[in-house]
Amino acid sequence: MSDMVVPAILLLCIIFLDVLRKKRLDPLKRFAGYEYELGAASTLGKRTVQQDYFGVKNNNGVLLMLMADGIRDNGEIAAKLAVDTFRELFDDSNAISKPQYFFKRAANATQRKIDNTLEERQGETSLAAVIVKGYEMYYSLIGNCRVTVFRSGDLIPVSEGQTLDVLAKHRYEEGRISKQETLALLDRHRRYNVLGQDSFQEIELFSKPLSLKNDDMIILMSEGVFNTLRWVEIEEVLSKRNSVQDLAEEIIHLVNNSPMVDKGNASVLICRRK
Repeated sequence: MSDMVVPAILLLCIIFLDVLRKKRLDPLKRFAGYEYELGAASTLGKRTVQQDYFGVKNNNGVLLMLMADGIRDNGEIAAKLAVDTFRELFDDSNAISKPQYFFKRAANATQRKIDNTLEERQGETSLAAVIVKGYEMYYSLIGNCRVTVFRSGDLIPVSEGQTLDVLAKHRYEEGRISKQETLALLDRHRRYNVLGQDSFQEIELFSKPLSLKNDDMIILMSEGVFNTLRWVEIEEVLSKRNSVQDLAEEIIHLVNNSPMVDKGNASVLICRRK
C-alpha cells in the first residue's frame, strides 16, 4: 500500500506545481474580478525570435498596461528590461498620484538598466505604457508602438509615435523647417527615439488624462500589427461582442494570414472597461 502512496503524492505535487507555474506565466489571470477585462496575443510573423513583450500590473485597483517592441539584435532583452522595470517601479505610491513623474522616472531607469545590462551590445526597444485609474487613462510612449481607444465602432489613435514624419510635422508647425524639408520627411516612418539608444530623448506624454466610458477598449499594438493590417480591419474585429481575448487572437490571426511577405513580430494587448 505504501509503495502506491508515495508515487501518488509525487504525481499530485507535480500537477499542483504545473498549475501554479501556468498561473504565474499568465499575468492576465490575476485581474479577474476587477472593473476591466484583459486579453493579449502575439505572433513571430516571419521572424525567428520574439522581440515583443507585454505586461500588466495592478496597484490598489489601478492598472498598468505595457507593450514593448524590441529592435536590433538584442531587442528582446531590451523589451523585457523595459516592461520589468516599469512593473517594478509601479509599486511606488507616486506612480498612482503622479503618473507623469512615474512615466519619466521609469523611462530613465529603463535606459540606465539597458545600458548597464547590454553595455556595448546593440539592443533597443519602443515602449507604450498606459495607466487606467478609475475612468481616467494616462499614457506615455517611446518609439513607435500605438496607444488607441476603441469607442462606438471607431478606433481612435491616442499616441502619435516618435517617428521622423511626425517630428517633421511638429517642426514645420513650430517654423523650424521649411515646407520642402517637411515633405521630404513625411514618408519616413523610421523611429528617431527609442530606449537603449545613446541619444535617448524626451518621451511622448499625455497632456491631460483621457476620460473613459463603460465598454471603451484600450488597445496597445506593436508595429507588426498596424504595419500589416488596415485600420478598418482592426475596427471590424473590435466591433464584435466577443471576449477581449478572442478579439486579440482574431487580430493576430489576421496578421498571420496577411499576404505581406516580410511580416515582423506582432502583439496586441486589450483592456475593456466592464
